[in-house]
Amino acid sequence: MNRRHLLKGMGAVALYSSFPAVLTQFITSCNTTTKKQAPVFFTAAEFELIEALTDTLIPKTSTAGALDAQVPTFMDMVVGRCMNKEDQQHIKKGLQQLTDDHFVKLAANDQLKAVKKIDAAAFIDGGENLWFRIFKKLTLIGYFTSQKGMTEALNYVKVPGEYKACIPYKKGDKALAKTFLMYW
Repeated sequence: MNRRHLLKGMGAVALYSSFPAVLTQFITSCNTTTKKQAPVFFTAAEFELIEALTDTLIPKTSTAGALDAQVPTFMDMVVGRCMNKEDQQHIKKGLQQLTDDHFVKLAANDQLKAVKKIDAAAFIDGGENLWFRIFKKLTLIGYFTSQKGMTEALNYVKVPGEYKACIPYKKGDKALAKTFLMYW
C-alpha cells in the first residue's frame, strides 16, 4: 500500500469524525417526507434568503437543484455547529446585506445579476464580500455530496473497480462523483 494513500485515507476518516453529528442529522433529514425543515441556527428570514441564494447558485434544470438536495438545511447545520463565531458572523452580516437589498423579492434574473456582482467582488477583494466565498463553497459541498447531486449531476459509481488511469470521455458525459470530501 502506498503511504500517501494511507495518510490521505486517515485524513478523510479524521475529517468525517470531526463532525459526525452534523453528517448524521443531515443524512436523516434527507429521508424525511416533508420538503422544508425548520432552521436551527438561522432565523426563518435568513433561511428563506439562503434558499433563494442557493437556488440561484444551483437552480433546478434537467438535474436536481440545490433546494431538491436540501442544501439550505446542510448549510444551517454546518454553519451553526461547525464554524467558529467569527465566520458565523461574516455569513450573517452578508445575509443581512442581501436582506437590506430585498434580494428575496427580486425577480430571478435580477437575483442572478446580484449574485454575479457579489461573486465577482468576493474574489477580487478580501473585505466585506469574503462571506460569499464560504457560502459558495458550502453550497457546492452540500450539493455535490448529497444523493441527488452525486447521482443526478455526476456519474456516480457505487463500488469503484480497479484503478484506470485513462477513462474515455465523450463530450457531454458527466464528471465522476467521489464519495469523500476533499478540502485540500
